Amino acid sequence: MLNRRIAPVRQIPDKIIISKAEEIVLPNGIHLFAINAGSEEVCKLDLNFFAGSRYQKKAVESRAVMAMLTDGTPKLTSHQIAERFDFYGSFCEQATDRDFGKISLFSLNKFLNESLVLLEQIIKNPIFPEKEVETYRIKGKQSLLVELGKVTTLARQDFFRGLFGANHPYGICAKPHDYSNLQRIDLVNFHQSHLTSNLCTLILSGKIGETEINNVISYFGTKAWGNHSTSLDELPKIPALKKKKYYSPKEDALQSAIRIGRSLVNRKHPDYTGLVVLNTILGGYFGSRLMKNIREDKGYTYGILSSILTLKELCVFVIGTEVGAEFTQSALNEIYFEISRLRNE
Repeated sequence: MLNRRIAPVRQIPDKIIISKAEEIVLPNGIHLFAINAGSEEVCKLDLNFFAGSRYQKKAVESRAVMAMLTDGTPKLTSHQIAERFDFYGSFCEQATDRDFGKISLFSLNKFLNESLVLLEQIIKNPIFPEKEVETYRIKGKQSLLVELGKVTTLARQDFFRGLFGANHPYGICAKPHDYSNLQRIDLVNFHQSHLTSNLCTLILSGKIGETEINNVISYFGTKAWGNHSTSLDELPKIPALKKKKYYSPKEDALQSAIRIGRSLVNRKHPDYTGLVVLNTILGGYFGSRLMKNIREDKGYTYGILSSILTLKELCVFVIGTEVGAEFTQSALNEIYFEISRLRNE
């Protein structure tokens, strides 16, 4: 029996083996990355599109398109789609960020083909029913109104506006009326122009072999699909902004949300790996310097983290925490103290 009074011997691994993806260029030009790993008969297929918020013509349309892919096709309602995925033990997740729109299928290997039949329909032929669009408008607007009552949301929006400018694709933040202005035709146009084979990358992972790879190719890799006339705009130059500090007052708030950071090099820069290590030491895990000082020693917060947000052309370094309102300035002093100590010592 394991004696829990004796600490386990600490071992530093001699070598870390990371599975390397097999890159396959499909007949229609899509790049498929296959990663054979795991012992269970399950797999995951990610479809990544250049369909993030930076490419949208109208606020929130990117997010709406990805969220509503499963809300109906010419042959199936949203309820029927959900029922069939459930019957096969599969499910989909959709997400969007500033650069990419992504849909992920999780499936048992034995039902991958049946699941791909559904996935192909919802990606290539969504109809965005007007009733569902109206529901999305109402829910989205209400959810945003709730979020705007939180100091964390206000701090996050101020941070990106301050870093990139209010009119830059990375700095634009959704407003409640953006949901009211959203029309079905906006979703149709964005889908046709950005969820296309020439703007797509596939990643298949799990316990996979030729059968699973060929299944994916048969549905997404043989012929080109979607409108290929879209040209992706280059990221606008980030303006030189003079204002460095932002404060959004909220009456009777018990906490203050703090965000501190800056833009940095991209993932291809030779210093990136060192930056990841530095971030881990400063605030990247529970035993970090920021956590030890501001949570464990001072008791200003339940948690504080620093992280590296990786965007397509650059990275953003950000320190984030929520502290008692009365400790705001003290917490800021300690954060800058730890940054200075890391730089100088």
